[in-house]
Amino acid sequence: MSNKASKQVLCWSAALAALTVSGTGAAASLALPATTPQGITLVEVVRELPVSQPEILWLRPGDAEGRTLFVYEQDEPGVSKCSGDCAVEFPPLAAPRGAKPSGDWSIVRRKDGVQQWAYQKHPLHSWSKEATPGEVATNVGLTETANSKLAENPVVAGSLMPPAGWQVARFNPAQTMQLPNGIDARVVRSAHAVALTDSNGFTIYAFSGDLKTEKHDCMTSACEARWLPVAAPALAATYGDFSVVTRSDGSQQWAYKKRPLFTNSADQLPGDTLAANLDQRWSVAKVTDNFTPAKVGVVTLEGYGDALTVDGMTLYGGYAFEKRWGGRNLRDTFTNAYYKGKKLGTAACLAADCLKAWRPFMAPANAKAQGFWEPLARPDGSKQWAYKGYALYTYAGDSAPGQHYGQATYDFANIGDGFDFQRVSYLQEISRAAGGVGIYWNIAKP
Repeated sequence: MSNKASKQVLCWSAALAALTVSGTGAAASLALPATTPQGITLVEVVRELPVSQPEILWLRPGDAEGRTLFVYEQDEPGVSKCSGDCAVEFPPLAAPRGAKPSGDWSIVRRKDGVQQWAYQKHPLHSWSKEATPGEVATNVGLTETANSKLAENPVVAGSLMPPAGWQVARFNPAQTMQLPNGIDARVVRSAHAVALTDSNGFTIYAFSGDLKTEKHDCMTSACEARWLPVAAPALAATYGDFSVVTRSDGSQQWAYKKRPLFTNSADQLPGDTLAANLDQRWSVAKVTDNFTPAKVGVVTLEGYGDALTVDGMTLYGGYAFEKRWGGRNLRDTFTNAYYKGKKLGTAACLAADCLKAWRPFMAPANAKAQGFWEPLARPDGSKQWAYKGYALYTYAGDSAPGQHYGQATYDFANIGDGFDFQRVSYLQEISRAAGGVGIYWNIAKP
């Protein structure tokens, strides 16, 4: 609470009673644009460290395979100047027939007849020289933080950098929004959305009830929920989608699309959404919706933070062993390099004995990559969902929602009868870990 000491802690019903503005009611469910179109991914650019968790540097859009996307300095807003040999080396990111612009995503109609995606009016290109998906973006991130120890091969800072005139496209939804001071717009992974946050990254919630008819009975309205109004300055005025609510004590509070805004003291870390389900009239203040496969949700596991679920059952990822110090089982402390998940593919679990314990989270045959989700092909041709590059599974030992008995388990690749030298070498190449190889199973964190 120390970082929010300037905000008054109120029970949610008392906070509503203090509002004197009329006409702030809105439908609880608002139609929102997608964060990314189908066929465009979101990827975390990370810096790998010697023996601790990789550090997330920034987010980027990628193509359907997660490759780095670029913008060209000679392009004009909504106009691509890269043609001929340029377009061979830097192919335009094609928009499929029937694709429609939405939010920050627009379509450029090129002279060669190709429809090309543009992000924030900048036409997007891939690069024919990039072999490992995301290699160039990682190199750029590592070069920007060159005072720190760099990642090991195959991704090494400086090994492949964009030529002059080209820059890696970055995902920054706040750049095109009119935002008051102290309010930001970021990907809030547990909400599957780009949402409003305060300057410290704490989730902002919007109230969607009708204040004119709201009953303010603190004995029956979940007073344990402590809602903290997002304060507006005394001279604040309407700014884009933001308006000002005058409270009964004369102070002012921001509203987004006519919905009063609050944070909640239950959230302890940036990105928490622990108050999202306290009351149906309260919801995360979303700007865009991230794609999620059907029946995927988020559950909070005590001591471990948020985890992805399907039909309520905990989802897990299989990760090649890495040497790390610290609590990889603690909240918000398990970050992984995207390219390693892509290289591992579905190979974390292929053998019949493994598949008895770990059940692949299957994707439809026509599934397409979008946002943090990608369908990966299994050896039999079926498709399996991957999140942030890593294939996902449920665990046979979990029999009810909320269970996570598969958490922090190890499948060692032992030398002995049936020793698979090829698999050991494969896992060693991915993890570059000393002292043993295998798969570490961890809950899939949003």
